[in-house]
Amino acid sequence: MVEDFRIYQFVPAPFNDLEQVDSIPGDQVCTVYIGGNGIVNEQRATRLGAMVEYEVLRDLWPVPNYVVMYDSLTIAENRPERLVAFSKEGNDVLPRHNMSSAIYMTEKNLDNVFRRKVLPFLVNGDSKAVSKIQFVYDGDSEEIISRLLDKIWQFMEQLNFPFPEILSTVGAVVAHSQPYEDFSPEYPYEMFNKILLPRITNENGMRLPIDTALRRARGINFICLCHGAHVMHVMEQKMTDTMRELGYTPNEIRRVMSQVLVVAFAPSCALGQSKFQFIGFTSAYDHIVDMPNNWIYKYIKENCTKEVIMFNEGSPDWKWNMPPMFLGGRNGNTFVVKQRFKYPNETTGPNKISGDEHNDAHFDPEYGATNDGQLLALLAHNVLINGIRNSFDQDNGFKPMPPIEDLVLNDINDDNTRNIFMKMVVNGNEFMGKVYKYIEDTQQIHMLHSQHIKR
Repeated sequence: MVEDFRIYQFVPAPFNDLEQVDSIPGDQVCTVYIGGNGIVNEQRATRLGAMVEYEVLRDLWPVPNYVVMYDSLTIAENRPERLVAFSKEGNDVLPRHNMSSAIYMTEKNLDNVFRRKVLPFLVNGDSKAVSKIQFVYDGDSEEIISRLLDKIWQFMEQLNFPFPEILSTVGAVVAHSQPYEDFSPEYPYEMFNKILLPRITNENGMRLPIDTALRRARGINFICLCHGAHVMHVMEQKMTDTMRELGYTPNEIRRVMSQVLVVAFAPSCALGQSKFQFIGFTSAYDHIVDMPNNWIYKYIKENCTKEVIMFNEGSPDWKWNMPPMFLGGRNGNTFVVKQRFKYPNETTGPNKISGDEHNDAHFDPEYGATNDGQLLALLAHNVLINGIRNSFDQDNGFKPMPPIEDLVLNDINDDNTRNIFMKMVVNGNEFMGKVYKYIEDTQQIHMLHSQHIKR
């Protein structure tokens, strides 16, 4: 495995160039763009730096603008270390199109993991989904894998799977089982040392006075896309551990961490658990990202699938209505719209959605072709602008980051955007009510199905 990255400062017009730096000064107000898997050349890194410079920072005085470039990351397809971390944190991870799932297993959690994350696929007759899962064990491999294979074999026999299918599934599980230490890349820890460590230590590596650490943490504003959000999660954990080792109290750690702003487009990470001020922006038609939990993902996917079926049947009412919403707290502090960009849906249907729903993160509303897309871009732009302005407003002592309901505003007296935000909160609550009803109905169906099989 090759792990390498570079930090560049974007040099704006007339040069529009990159200047490589070894680290980012701890007392500097700045933005840092950490992108997805594909930032593998300077041309793309320059484009991302320019996007931030001219779509966000144009509204402000000069702000150092950095881009982290992944030079060569040959980790297996679709970032299994992210999926393993997602599973380890207790979230479900489903197989998705062209993507393997991942399950973190220990001797202690194996029975629960099997019941919640493997058995439902078997009950639905979907052994192919089980074959896609990456089983990651932490502990005695022989004990864990043997118990897992026994459970799978037993239940597939009980569910009357053909013997060749049982044999094939069990073989795939063995082939897809790996130790946890294989999924611990070093590059997020190295990034932490060069980007965040100077925010909490002095030149001698000692802890800073709490007021200084708070102001320094409030001075850095991250912009992430896709896998970059997972990288932030890893750096966050490293920052927590390091601050504890340096002697910061639990309350000081919580206060400092909450002042690091992370604006994440299409975040591929577990949501609703960050100690940073993590604010996500995504669309329901982006089938790559992780939703705050699997039930939200399942509910959205089922409605999108129904759209395709109804369109193919010629129904004039094939569109699923999903208004813009905000899912707060444990659901991710994430703004979700149904669709950011316009496509020829009226003639080709909802199954012809561009990859730009995932890959194209812009902060200029003109780039959002749908009304919802323009709204999402505007809110993300406002959050960044207000976060950076607050970073500069620390001259007379520490001034904490504003709450999300203020970060989204065009200005302090912007009642229109505030009302839009409050409506998105209401939409999110109503949406979660539908998800809870879907969970209840689905679990009842699975329970009846399981009881029928046992009889």
